[in-house]
Amino acid sequence: MQKHGAMLSALWILLLHVSPLGSMKLTLFKSPRASPEDGDIRLAGAKTHSQGRVEVYLHGEWGTVCHNGWDLPDAQVVCRQLHFTGAVSAVAGGTFGEGSGEIWLDQTKCVGTENSLSNCSYNGWGISDCTHKQDAGVICVAGTSENYVDHSLELSEDLGQLFDSEEGCDFLIHGQTYTGLKRYDGEMVNTTVCAHRMILSRFPGFNASTDVDEISINLTQTCRPHLPSLIRYVYTRRLEVTTTTAECFHQLASHFGMRRLMEDAGRLFTKLLPEDRSFLTQVSFYEYSVGAGDRVLQENCLQYMAWNFQKLSTSKAWSSVSAELLQALLSRSDLVVPGETFVLAALEDWVSQVNRTTSEEQQAVLLARVRFPMIPAKELFEVRFTSALYSAHQTLYQEKLLKGFEAHSLPFGTLKNSSTFQRNDQDYQPRIYTGPPWSVTFNQSVETVQRQINNQYNHRGSYRGSYYNTPMPRTIQTQSTPVHISALFADKMVNWQLNLFKKRSDCSNSGVRCDSLPAARMRMSTSNFQYQGSIRYSNRLLLSCQGRFIFHIMDFKDTFAFVPTGENVTYPCADEEYIYHFVVRPEYI
Repeated sequence: MQKHGAMLSALWILLLHVSPLGSMKLTLFKSPRASPEDGDIRLAGAKTHSQGRVEVYLHGEWGTVCHNGWDLPDAQVVCRQLHFTGAVSAVAGGTFGEGSGEIWLDQTKCVGTENSLSNCSYNGWGISDCTHKQDAGVICVAGTSENYVDHSLELSEDLGQLFDSEEGCDFLIHGQTYTGLKRYDGEMVNTTVCAHRMILSRFPGFNASTDVDEISINLTQTCRPHLPSLIRYVYTRRLEVTTTTAECFHQLASHFGMRRLMEDAGRLFTKLLPEDRSFLTQVSFYEYSVGAGDRVLQENCLQYMAWNFQKLSTSKAWSSVSAELLQALLSRSDLVVPGETFVLAALEDWVSQVNRTTSEEQQAVLLARVRFPMIPAKELFEVRFTSALYSAHQTLYQEKLLKGFEAHSLPFGTLKNSSTFQRNDQDYQPRIYTGPPWSVTFNQSVETVQRQINNQYNHRGSYRGSYYNTPMPRTIQTQSTPVHISALFADKMVNWQLNLFKKRSDCSNSGVRCDSLPAARMRMSTSNFQYQGSIRYSNRLLLSCQGRFIFHIMDFKDTFAFVPTGENVTYPCADEEYIYHFVVRPEYI
């Protein structure tokens, strides 16, 4: 007893030296006490850790998965469960050799959004007519995305070793999960962590300062294995956060009242958003943020999906987007799309994929968010003949089409006095349209400017014409656009001079002063602009990371936009190979 008392006194001295303040850096810690539990998976039969035969643990035995019905969504779930950022391919049976023991799963059918393979549809545990020659495999995206929360000082690892040894621990934390497996429905699986009351007492959520000796918390099957790492953070103030663990650590930190960790984990969500090109992570983060009531995280997720709406609408996650999430996206003016016709076509595609789960009332609410006055007049005329939803919502379409045609034929002063106009009506506000003629692209790594010809559109209103690359001076380009999207201004053009400055000499050669570099300038070269009292331009500079995703959007202020780099951009672009998109946005005043 005296030995334990002396040890706890030493613990208190150590604890006082572990400050909650510190810098951000990354170190990986894994609890040595982890052991496989029902539903856990692993890869076997390959020389690299990111591919192999899929094996599942159940009732103390590792078994395999039959490749019947095995497809990319199944592989995606496996790779995400194993903390990889995504799947390259689902591999047919036998590629990574034959396993042994039970074949636990057959006819697996995952949507791709599940947290673990055991949450997918399958025949039943151990029900299969396969042989091990049909053992399924996966190839995952090599490596995991690692971001670290580190609030430690030099003594933290000593406390980490104390946690690992469990010496003198006097407080139990039980993480409980009801497995819901078909054979043992309702069975409770428990992960127990033994910790030191004095250290836990710093956080009231553990109730360690009371007379109780143990607490229990209900966790999902996905989050329960990360409980030891979360408790170890209390000792070391160091924690690795990945795309697959961010939600769990944010949830655990919130439950135990660890506000600083919760805020830091939430900030890391922003860094993790671009990692998953399937958009399954982004959709999952958003749904979690709504449930957690985290409005900052919710906005971060919405903003990323709005800026990359075109890629989201063609991703495997599109059919898993909820009506509420889609409504929130369609309400935004920072939606980056080729044109408003694209928005309507994307919505129709979403309805066709989820038509069994969305009502006509929900469809009408979503259709009302499409800005028909922003659809070009020619494409607006074709809507009634091409829209798959027109017959089901004729009245709504007719009202919206009338509103659109009025916008193309009446001056804005007349529109404001019409019965269809409402104050602050978003239907007359443009989004960020990247289709011709509203956008020009500068590529930082290739000293050419893509010029677009043969202005044709596909069924989503996106450009499908040909391109030619014209070598241009890196500092200047010109562009002509109509004064406004309305057909009233189809033949009335305004000219723009676009500059991209990457060196001091670029600025001085153009006779301007650049406060920082890179910098962009976008100015109207048409003199005596006659529509100043009725039309203004809220132009934007879009930064995309090698064309893979848009990570930052800026306004032009006094014709200039100074481009941030490194940690100052909204979402990280690791290689900093930026592509610049100059976008003209005319608005009625």
